Amino acid sequence: MKFLTKMIIINIIIALIISLIIGIVLNKTYTTRIDQRLDTTKEIINLKIETFINETNSIPESLFTILSYSNDKDFINDFLEDNHSRYPWIDHIYILNDRNQIEYDSKKNATLDDYNAFKFPFPISKNSTLNSKTFNIKESETLLLKNRIKVNGKTYTAAAEINMNAFENEVKLISSRYNIQVKGIDGTVIYDIGPKYKNSRSINYQYEDFPFKINISTQDYFMTRVIIPIIFIFLLIFLLLTFLAMIYKSRLDRFEHEKLIQHANNEKLRLIGTLAANTAHEIKNPLTSINGFIELTRMKYDKDKTDTHFNVISEELDRINNIVTQFLYLGKPTNLKYSNVNINQAVKEVIKFLEYEFEQNNITISLKMNNDSIYSFLSEDQLKQILINLFQNSKDALCETENAHINIKLSKNLNETATLIFNDNGPGIPSDIQKEIFDPFFTTKEFGSGLGLYLSKKLIEDWNGKIDVSTNPKQGTSFIITLPIAKNKKLE
Repeated sequence: MKFLTKMIIINIIIALIISLIIGIVLNKTYTTRIDQRLDTTKEIINLKIETFINETNSIPESLFTILSYSNDKDFINDFLEDNHSRYPWIDHIYILNDRNQIEYDSKKNATLDDYNAFKFPFPISKNSTLNSKTFNIKESETLLLKNRIKVNGKTYTAAAEINMNAFENEVKLISSRYNIQVKGIDGTVIYDIGPKYKNSRSINYQYEDFPFKINISTQDYFMTRVIIPIIFIFLLIFLLLTFLAMIYKSRLDRFEHEKLIQHANNEKLRLIGTLAANTAHEIKNPLTSINGFIELTRMKYDKDKTDTHFNVISEELDRINNIVTQFLYLGKPTNLKYSNVNINQAVKEVIKFLEYEFEQNNITISLKMNNDSIYSFLSEDQLKQILINLFQNSKDALCETENAHINIKLSKNLNETATLIFNDNGPGIPSDIQKEIFDPFFTTKEFGSGLGLYLSKKLIEDWNGKIDVSTNPKQGTSFIITLPIAKNKKLE
């Protein structure tokens, strides 16, 4: 329970730190992208307003030139009508003289009442004003843009009625996702276009050439674009860390469990070994006496050694003695002298020792090794016992094999180790028992003790080596022994 609580707290802290770092990056990326979009929209709005003001104010400028050279009323009215139809946001254009009388008219139906209806002025430039019919310019559908011009000593007022709905529709084409609000310098809203947002991100700035304040806002998706992804990332990291921690804990528990089992097995083997060694020691003494009395009896009753029963008794006593000796190794291995042993020579001597037995069983021995001798620090007697045990196992496996042969290969590796391979062309080891062949007391032989391979593996590992097995029904069985090479070839 303590591990689980500690793991959860640590995972929360790690997941929170990683999520916050990712959240900072996401927030910066998101705000940068939104600000770039707002800046782009700002430039478009600036261009739109500039076009609106400049093109509307271009009419009085043109009128100044025309009035300077002509007083042709029809010509001037046609000029006003042409400009009226050119700009979709202009509904009506007319000109008042210095006596406030309508002198020129694009529709020829303007009255002073129409002009006087725009009574709330609002300056937008040095020579221009906007007038609204209502006190609130925002609610006005039509605004009057007035410009004062002086021509040949006379003062004229150029009045252009601007359809705010038409102008707003043009601005809406920029984007339906933005709320665009234009205010005068006194805070009066000139127009407000686009949807309203409860949570918005906006940009405010003063228009450069005219006394306008502009606010552009858009929906702020901070919750869905930053907060929710951070929460999702946090949960994902937390679950992933928890999953990995549970796997680690499971493997740790399994390792501890296997360690306890291994310790229990080792303790059991130690007790079995001690019991086996003590039992074997108690058996070996009377066995020696029995063997001696059998020889004395044979000398008395079978001097010519023709009675085969004595041979059977001697062979069985020898077999019992070998088994007892293996039990002694299991419990209390003999403290033999260690030295730098010539592995090449040891293999050759064992082959020579078993040569007659191989010939009797029609087994061919093939030996391949380097010319240079390979030395390893170990017990020569124990090494020979291991080699004899492997040869005996191969011989037993080849009893029903035609053209039986055993291949031995000894080689030196680059990592200062030597590899000794025993390969026979027997039927191989069944897959269901391959993992058990090195277990103590496991044997498939009728009279085997099951200690040969176990003791061989134990001794080789004591020498910092290892033994592996590879088997195949078509290629036989190979035992691969790896031993460390001694630095000094031979001890004097």
